[in-house]
Amino acid sequence: MGDTEPRTLKTVETTCTIIDALVEKDGAGVTELANYLGLSKGAVYNHLATLRKQEFVVKDGDQYRLSYLFFNYGMYSRNRTDLYNAAKPELEKLTTEVGEYAHLMVEEFGTGVYLVKIQGKKGIADEYHVRKFELRDPLHASSTGKAILAHLPEERVHEIIDAQGLPAFTENTITTKEALFEELETVRQQGYALNDEEEIRGARAVGAPILDSHSSVLGSISVSGPISRIKDEAFHDSIPEKVMGAANVIEVSLETGQMYPQL
Repeated sequence: MGDTEPRTLKTVETTCTIIDALVEKDGAGVTELANYLGLSKGAVYNHLATLRKQEFVVKDGDQYRLSYLFFNYGMYSRNRTDLYNAAKPELEKLTTEVGEYAHLMVEEFGTGVYLVKIQGKKGIADEYHVRKFELRDPLHASSTGKAILAHLPEERVHEIIDAQGLPAFTENTITTKEALFEELETVRQQGYALNDEEEIRGARAVGAPILDSHSSVLGSISVSGPISRIKDEAFHDSIPEKVMGAANVIEVSLETGQMYPQL
């Protein structure tokens, strides 16, 4: 038998589309959703009624929004991940040492998902970092993302680029395959990735991969902060050393199973 796409259920796809639309619209009514998605009001109402019965959406007047059940599921998924439990205490130490934000990212469906963001005493842009928890991140413009891409199979990287593209966020963003693959080779050689105003003007970040015993990438960690505080020497020397050191401790914790227990 040849490789074929599995058969999917149209009704479930429509339900997922409605959930996505409720996120994009930050809540909406039946008519608004129907017009936005090009669906009949009856179809939208039936899907929302089902989601409400299963406690996935809440109705406030004529408006529907996602319920906190999604939060419960997200916390369940994250908190039972060995990577999260091994990384969190090391990121807390890292923020204490550096004073800036520290992050843990994993790749899923070709984008980056932040499992941890810890604010150091000098951390800034709280609203931006909170928003990052709500969205998936393109991988090519962040140090965490590039650290992950550098250790994925080349074929997989091509698939991700073809699906997600290489959109520009600043004039420093890498936007061609050739430049990205050259950058990923540098990341593999030096052991860490840099984001020098590639995602946000005025911000820098240093990321390192977390690998298993077979050199498969599990995720990545990073430290980020304003260019006014992360000077060149720290950016190219002391911070990469600290981030790679924390990544190594996380790898050892995962390998030995000696990690902090869940609280």
